[in-house]
Amino acid sequence: MKATNNDALVRLTCAALALPGLMQTASAGRVEETYNADFQYGHYSESSQRMSVDIFEGNLSAPIGKSMTASVNLVRDSIAGASPKYNVKNNGQLQQVLSGASQHALVSECGKSICDQRDAISANLSYFFDSSALGLGGGFSREHDYTSRFFNSNYSVDLNKKLTTLNFGASVAFDEVAPSNFNFDCGQKCSKTSQQYLLGFSQVLDKNALLQSNITFGYQNGYLSDPYKSVFFYDGDNLADVGNDTRPEQKFQWAWLTQYVRHFEQFNHAALHVDYRFYADDWGINAHTLELSWHQPIAAGWQVIPRFRYYSQDSADFYQPVFNGNTSAYSFYSSDYRLAGFGALSGGLKISKEITELKPLKQLKFQAGIEYYDHSASYQLGNTNLTNFTDFSYYLVTASFNLKF
Repeated sequence: MKATNNDALVRLTCAALALPGLMQTASAGRVEETYNADFQYGHYSESSQRMSVDIFEGNLSAPIGKSMTASVNLVRDSIAGASPKYNVKNNGQLQQVLSGASQHALVSECGKSICDQRDAISANLSYFFDSSALGLGGGFSREHDYTSRFFNSNYSVDLNKKLTTLNFGASVAFDEVAPSNFNFDCGQKCSKTSQQYLLGFSQVLDKNALLQSNITFGYQNGYLSDPYKSVFFYDGDNLADVGNDTRPEQKFQWAWLTQYVRHFEQFNHAALHVDYRFYADDWGINAHTLELSWHQPIAAGWQVIPRFRYYSQDSADFYQPVFNGNTSAYSFYSSDYRLAGFGALSGGLKISKEITELKPLKQLKFQAGIEYYDHSASYQLGNTNLTNFTDFSYYLVTASFNLKF
C-alpha cells in the first residue's frame, strides 16, 4: 500500500483495537483461564469520497496449562480512493491536489488512483508468575510496496498488595519500502528501523478510582520520507521548482499518557474515563490529546459508551504548504498535510450487549460503534495563520463480537 495512506490505516486499526476484547493485555500474576475468539469489521470513509478503508480482524487466545496464554491475531485491510499528493498555487490561492485521475475514483476505478490490500499476522505468548507477567510477541505485515517485521516484549509486576502495577515494554520493527512510482530516487528499495520503549504504572487509589500513567520513547532511523508526495517551490506566483518529499533520516519521539478511571456505584456502576496524552519529537511537532468517555451500564447486559476527543498539534520544522525559492535552498522539505499544524474534534457512541446464559459459552458480547472526526486548521491551539485548504472529515463504523468458552 502506498505510504501516503498509512495514517488512515493507523487511525482505523487503533480504533479497532480500542474495542474490548481485541486488545489483549497481560495483568501481572493473573492468567486468562478462558478461550477467547474475537472478530471485528470496520469501515472508514473520508469526506468527498477521497479515501475508503475496510478492515477485517480476528483474534484467538487460549490458556496453556495454568501459567501461560497464547494468542494469534489476523488483520486484512482493503483501501481505495485518492490521497493528497502535493499543493499548488492557483490564482494566488493554495489548492490540495489528490493522487489519481479523480478524487472520486474509488473501488470501481482503483486502477486510476489507490487500490491496495494489507495482510498482517501477529502472535503473543505470556507467562504468569505469582506477582508478575512476561510477554513475548512478533508479527509480519505486507502490502504490495511495504513490508514490516516486528517483535515486542512486556513485563509487569504487582506491588503493594497488588494495588500497584509497574509496566515495562520494548518493541522493534524492521520496515522495507519499495515504491511503485518512477520518480523515486532511493534505488528500488529503502528501509527503516523503529524502536519503542515503555515505562509505566497503574495505581488503585481507592475502591472507586484507578490511575494509570505511561511514558514511551521512540527512535526511528532510515528512510522516513514519503515517496508518493511532491513539494512545489514558487517565485512569487510562478512555479520555480518541484522536489520529492525529503525528511530527516532520524526521529526521536516521546509521549506521556495519563488515564484516570472513576467508578460511580450510584449511577448503576457507571465509569468515567479521562485520558490526556502529550507527544513531542525532534521534528518540531508537539501534540495534545484529551479524551473523555462515559461507560454506562443500562440493564440486561447492555452498555452505552459516549466518547469525545480533542487533538491539536504544531507543524514540523520543515513543513510548508508550498516553498519559496528552489530545492537547493533547503535541507529538508515536506508539504504533507499530516505534518502541518492542525486540530481535530471527534465524537462517537458505542453500544454493547453481554450474554452469559448461552451455554456452553461462558460469555458472548456484541459491540457496535460509530465515530465522526473533523480535521481543521482552525481547531489548533494558538493558531494565528488559518488555512482551510487541507480540512476534511471522516466517519468510522465498527462492529465486533467476543466469545469466551
